Amino acid sequence: MRILYVIDSMTKDGAESQLLKTLDRLPPEQYEAYIVLSRAEGERIAELAEILCVKDVATFGSKDRRIKLLEKAFALGGIINAVKPDIVHSWLWYSNFLCGLSRKLRLWRKIPFIASQRGDYHARYGKFRLWLTEKLIYNTADILLTNSAQIQRSLHKQYPEKKIVSIPNLLELPTQEWNQPEVSEEKLIVSVGRFAPEKGHRYLIEALNLLNQQDVAWRCMFLGEGELEAELRALVAEYGLSEQIAFPGFCEDVFSVLLTADVFVLPSLHESSPNALIEAMGIGMPCIASDVGGIADLIEDEKNGVRVPPQEPEALATALHRMLTEPNFTNELGKNARATIQQKFDSAASLEKLEEIYRRLAE
Repeated sequence: MRILYVIDSMTKDGAESQLLKTLDRLPPEQYEAYIVLSRAEGERIAELAEILCVKDVATFGSKDRRIKLLEKAFALGGIINAVKPDIVHSWLWYSNFLCGLSRKLRLWRKIPFIASQRGDYHARYGKFRLWLTEKLIYNTADILLTNSAQIQRSLHKQYPEKKIVSIPNLLELPTQEWNQPEVSEEKLIVSVGRFAPEKGHRYLIEALNLLNQQDVAWRCMFLGEGELEAELRALVAEYGLSEQIAFPGFCEDVFSVLLTADVFVLPSLHESSPNALIEAMGIGMPCIASDVGGIADLIEDEKNGVRVPPQEPEALATALHRMLTEPNFTNELGKNARATIQQKFDSAASLEKLEEIYRRLAE
């Protein structure tokens, strides 16, 4: 089976990691994968060449940023007609839109089209973007694929005639489990994610400023990279927290840090099924996350983690204080979190479900 995948680029973010994991697990004797990077190459492009089923990679816009969307749509149509894939499978909004536009222009019609929605578009975008989403993604795709049962339910209510499928993320966890660090004067808080507005890091910094006024010693690590790093560093300096909050950059071995920390925090404004939270829960860490999108499918409040309202530093500071001062509570949360992830996520089952979708569409 020949599949053409379209994704914005190969950066270090969650969707790109999931695509790499998917391609690496597809049997090369059964699948040929062709990749179109619709915006840029990205840091992880070399990893594609190492995957056995990947036959070729094309990149739009890596050298000439002035290539217009319409030109890309025609170029994509040309690639599809040359490759003649059995299925076109796109990831992320821009690539979904590009595929939908190309199909709407009748540059390719008969080949089945899967659009992966890996975020809460209705929480993230305004009316015009959502109108474009409906016209050129939802209306043109044969299947909408999401990684969140909550988003699947929400989309099904709005588009009851559309085929919408939820498949949990592929998951790789270390064998080692989180154990509560030995009692120390200073607690370690960790947050993992791209430094972008929707990740809500500024609200965690504001919460840490409030926590700093209470009777608990702490330090925090923000693992990641992104366009807001300078702004976040400036906010940390403004609050006088530069000695307590570190920005070590992107971490290749995030588990080595998580296993030594006391609590994980995801302060996002909207999410689908975030890899960072799933991985932290999967090793048995006590976690705090914003009550948005698919988080409710992962965290049962005060049972296997704590959910807090987004953009509310006071509530986040209160949750952090409890996590750092009640070890029995956090231990119980961590054990339940690991059990939840083991129950909900089975990479073999997720891949089998995806392959079944491929087979049915190809037929």
